[in-house]
Amino acid sequence: MADKKIRSVAKTFSWRLFIFIYWIIFGYIYTGTFVGAGILGVGSIIPLFFYYFHERIWNKVKWGTN
Repeated sequence: MADKKIRSVAKTFSWRLFIFIYWIIFGYIYTGTFVGAGILGVGSIIPLFFYYFHERIWNKVKWGTN
């Protein structure tokens, strides 16, 4: 049973939200500035598009499903 597109979108955005928060916190701890944290946070948004298409491709692969 494959995920519907809307589910893939929801999973993509929820995962990216967690990663965005992680990079903001890590960036601030590592750089000590909000500018550095912001750059890392924004940089973590770009993979959102790659993850979505990755999910859609895997939904077409039947290997490993019941």
